[in-house]
Amino acid sequence: MSTRIQILSGFDAKAPAAILISTPKVRLLLDAGGPLQADQPCDWFAGIEADALILSHDHVDHIGSVGQLPSMQVYATAPVATQLPGGCLHRLLPAQGDIDIGGIRLRCGRAGHSLGGVWLHLELAGGLFYSGDFSLESQLYPFDVPPPAATALLDASYGSYQTPQQHCLETLQALFAEPCLFPVPPSGRAIEMALWFDALGLTSWSMDNACYQALLTLLQQPAGLFAPGTYARLQQLAMQYRGFDDQAQLLLAADPEGLSGEAGRLIADPDCRHQVIYTGYLPPAAQAAVEEGRARFARWNVHPRQQDVLWLAEQLQARRVMPLFTPLQRAHWQAQLGERLWLQHDFILE
Repeated sequence: MSTRIQILSGFDAKAPAAILISTPKVRLLLDAGGPLQADQPCDWFAGIEADALILSHDHVDHIGSVGQLPSMQVYATAPVATQLPGGCLHRLLPAQGDIDIGGIRLRCGRAGHSLGGVWLHLELAGGLFYSGDFSLESQLYPFDVPPPAATALLDASYGSYQTPQQHCLETLQALFAEPCLFPVPPSGRAIEMALWFDALGLTSWSMDNACYQALLTLLQQPAGLFAPGTYARLQQLAMQYRGFDDQAQLLLAADPEGLSGEAGRLIADPDCRHQVIYTGYLPPAAQAAVEEGRARFARWNVHPRQQDVLWLAEQLQARRVMPLFTPLQRAHWQAQLGERLWLQHDFILE
């Protein structure tokens, strides 16, 4: 049975995720990403035909175009399903386990990146593995080692970046002598950063209500979605919450762009004494603030480093490895992966 794989979006660019898998039995769309910024063009879905959509996780560059698709069955884990547009017909994916979709066996495992985020392993052509976004360094979300797969489509958002999370934490901690404001996505690294502050024994830190609501959402999920022992720590954080204190030394405030919410309010306040520190993706407004010296950037790892991509390729015993969601440094990846590097965005597997 032949299988056609089309990378509709996400090849050779930090772009929305969309991959179409076509077999004689069924056509499966893996992710339906939208633009990270409102003014970015996004039209990969024009004329799309598929029988089912399978979502790896609920971040906008993987789920943001669901509303643009024709009616089809959607598969998502329970936490991700809550973020679907109203009226979407959906069936639940297991966070860990197997499901049959159109006669194709699909195995899912926790991807270490987000609440309910999973990798996808399809029993096709010797195994087809799609990581979605993944991380091996999260202290909140675990990563399940997948079974072998001949073809691996892997998140390589950080390109050749190799700095370990521990070094990132040390860099951030060195900034704590001055008051710090961290604009964060509440459903992303906000709670993991809160757990870190708590583990350090810090007392003068606070999260805004949006981050607290994200914490409560986590506590509504099964403990098995989190790293061992973490659920009890989340409960402790919730019990300690006394509202947002914007005079605390360290602040976690919603809005990665720093344009709205508590982060935007504080940044716009001329009396705000906190230095602004971005720790993840920088939209244009945040990038400009960093370049102009009005903010700083210190990364918190939520995607795989180069060595993590190579480790996963080895675990999979993959013969074909395609780095996704990054401008491709072809010579660099060729040196790392050799003949396994796969750069065809539309190809047939037998």
